[in-house]
Amino acid sequence: MNQKLDVPYYSQFLDIQDPFWMIRACGAVAFTSVLEYHGKSAPPLLTFCENARERGGYHLENGWVHDYLVDKAKEYGLQAHRMEGLLSLDKIKSSLDAGNPVIVSVEKRVLEQKRFHMIVLTGYISSHESDITSLYYHESESTTKEKGAHRSCDTETFMKYWRGKAIFITQ
Repeated sequence: MNQKLDVPYYSQFLDIQDPFWMIRACGAVAFTSVLEYHGKSAPPLLTFCENARERGGYHLENGWVHDYLVDKAKEYGLQAHRMEGLLSLDKIKSSLDAGNPVIVSVEKRVLEQKRFHMIVLTGYISSHESDITSLYYHESESTTKEKGAHRSCDTETFMKYWRGKAIFITQ
């Protein structure tokens, strides 16, 4: 089975010109993709980033505040909640099966430093009814839309770097 949602793609490096935000906008880019997928008009990315920083939605030390993104989704009339401590892909699969992309927090290693990053899961590949073998995701840190949209990652690698945190946004 191959399930892939038609979620808009944005790049931190192509769609944001401000050098400060280029390396920090993953949460804004992920949120904007999901918001537009649900038919809502998002503010310009840079405006969203600046507003988040002014209102406590982004912290220099910790990055994007998940509760802020949940609250923003609700302001747009969407249902939203976050979950932590997830140990399986069951809730993510259910969300994707229902036609809803999921924002997740992953660990990235850059120049031997561990940092956190947000991506949008857009679908999956499964060999059986319930076994997910790979996940599709939008990688906002790409410099080309072709290489950033709908990348795939095997489940084992995803589980290794996923922080067990997800933001679910629905109509």
